[in-house]
Amino acid sequence: MRIISILIILLMTAPTLSNNLNQVGENQYKIVPNDSWIRVLAYPDGPLRRFGHHHVISHTAIKGTVKVKSDLSKSSIDLELKVSDFVVDDATLRMLEDENFQKEVSQKDINGTRENMLGEKLLNVEQFPLIRVSTEKIDGEIPDFKIETAITIKDATYKVVIPANISISDNSLIASGKFELNQTDIGLVPFSAAGGALTVRDLLVFKYEIYAALE
Repeated sequence: MRIISILIILLMTAPTLSNNLNQVGENQYKIVPNDSWIRVLAYPDGPLRRFGHHHVISHTAIKGTVKVKSDLSKSSIDLELKVSDFVVDDATLRMLEDENFQKEVSQKDINGTRENMLGEKLLNVEQFPLIRVSTEKIDGEIPDFKIETAITIKDATYKVVIPANISISDNSLIASGKFELNQTDIGLVPFSAAGGALTVRDLLVFKYEIYAALE
């Protein structure tokens, strides 16, 4: 009788203990701004790179939804970022990175970097104020997934595969990850100065955490 009781308890608690995302129902979650963030690490390059700065470009005003299906491969994520909401070199965020990022950057250099980033030659915020990200395909198993996304920048769309560690509770969803991406792979031309002797490295490092609450 004792063995039967234990088996009944295990069967009743199994869905909770398994943490199996494939057992979730169909729900829609809304991205929570400020609890969600993206950080882009940019590195100096070229013969004069020692005179350049390492930069942390961040965004916390992310909007969008996550629709979770019983078949997770059919789930979808749609994000929208206002280009003007990107922040350059938040001092607190710089301290989270390695020693190269912890060197002080003057406000003049921060303002110059932001101006170059938002200008016509790079993101062109005046003509293209939004960046959009949507899912094309989701592959993987708990908790690690590969999300094939369509990223729309400056009216052109690029396919980018993003790794994601995903957890789902009763009321929320969290997706996080880190990946590398060349600027030229998404139609951007790295900033350069001094006749190309000082540039921003083509390869960027992306870190992110997306927190979404059940609607």
